[in-house]
Amino acid sequence: MPTLAIGDRRLSYEDHGAGPVALLIHGSPGNGKAWAKVGERLAGRHRVVAPDLPGYGETTPQAPGQPLDVAYACELLEALVRHVGEPAVLAAHSYGGVVALRLALRARVRIGALALFEPVAVNLLAMDGDAAAHAAVRSVFDGYVARVESGEDRAVRTMVDFWFGEGAFAGMPDPLAAYLTREAATNVRDVRATFGEAYSAGAFRDLPMPVVTVVGDRSPPITHRIGRLIAEHVPRGSFRTLAGANHAMTTTHADAMPR
Repeated sequence: MPTLAIGDRRLSYEDHGAGPVALLIHGSPGNGKAWAKVGERLAGRHRVVAPDLPGYGETTPQAPGQPLDVAYACELLEALVRHVGEPAVLAAHSYGGVVALRLALRARVRIGALALFEPVAVNLLAMDGDAAAHAAVRSVFDGYVARVESGEDRAVRTMVDFWFGEGAFAGMPDPLAAYLTREAATNVRDVRATFGEAYSAGAFRDLPMPVVTVVGDRSPPITHRIGRLIAEHVPRGSFRTLAGANHAMTTTHADAMPR
């Protein structure tokens, strides 16, 4: 796996195939390998670059004591884009969608098209003026963060069941449940960064690229609402529903992902 040195930091990433760059950003917790099945489909037409976000793989996490934010990940990804070339498409899943949105809004690198699969950009509810819905979601995740940071075993169940549906964690294979439990503290850092995001309708109207949001028809209503809000606020937005899919769509429905 290649590693890019960025000053005193580094970023690890998957890199295979040839052609226009397809930059794929994983969710939390996870790493670039999460896109393996989709990458196989794309590699015949694209150079597939799938980085590890901060704190995953060999990518340097944000320094302790700094306010957790999405901008740190964007700085590393902008350096990667300057190294591998501007992406013809930037695809992102879940928390990766929050990162991809900020990357696009910063406008420091050019992006051909943006594809967001179940982005968890919950602060869009605040942008839309729905303080009650935003507060309800914030309450769930504040409780989750507190339980993880207090050392509660398998507190990650709260996060999983929120996005995947009630009982999803209990039904997961033991190795996957164990992985999610081990990575809960890193996921909490990403949750904190997500709730630190601030969006404005005006900034969304300035995005020049086509933007498609995709959600599963088995996903919770809030996922659909977030996806629709993005599509409605960008000039070239579209919203799609993937039949039979939930939050795990980039793995379970890789054959349905656009090429």
